[in-house]
Amino acid sequence: MTRLPRHILFDWNGTLQDDVRAAVAGTNALLRDQGSPEITLERYREVFSFPARSSYAALGIDLEHHDWDALCDRFFSVFASHPVDLFPGAAGALRALRAAGVSLSIVTSSEQRSVERALERYGIRDAFGAVSGQSDAAAGSKVGQALALFRSLGIAPDEACMVGDTGHDKEVADEIGCACVLFASGYESRARLAARGAPVLESVADLPAHFGLGGSPGTPSTDSVTARRV
Repeated sequence: MTRLPRHILFDWNGTLQDDVRAAVAGTNALLRDQGSPEITLERYREVFSFPARSSYAALGIDLEHHDWDALCDRFFSVFASHPVDLFPGAAGALRALRAAGVSLSIVTSSEQRSVERALERYGIRDAFGAVSGQSDAAAGSKVGQALALFRSLGIAPDEACMVGDTGHDKEVADEIGCACVLFASGYESRARLAARGAPVLESVADLPAHFGLGGSPGTPSTDSVTARRV
């Protein structure tokens, strides 16, 4: 059992929203447009990184001769056409954490308004005290915005935990000085995540049990939850 934090900063894409396959579809559209071979989900998870430009370049997308904004528009037009949803167990995990007295926020490299709309659509906006997204869809580093959000919370680093699905989320946690938990169901492979030195769970459904809140992994209990702060 891991100590229950006072506050959890959640990543969004690949952590709460199950959208990595939509991202692969968007990436493959860019590759097809320039006549390059498509990639698999496994290949995507081996290459994905922040900022998004570095991932595109590593996958062979020509950034030198294509307008960056046009590439982003093309990617997101395909991304938006694919059905996405919360990961199974996500809403229950959030309820369990809130019932245990943990406050929650989101820090994401996605565009702020799109994330706010998605949270409202899924009916979970009220689970989060704050949502910090970016002003555009370029998917850059979120270290600066995470630090700004964390400072506004007035919480000591050892009372917080960053939860995400990429090595960049561990980098954010290291900058804050807080704990980190990573999920293998998102944008990076389990092997890459394990090399970061943080606990790696299968998905968000496993998080309450990781903090000792009862229920078996993958089926978090949302009733009669008792906080365990040790």
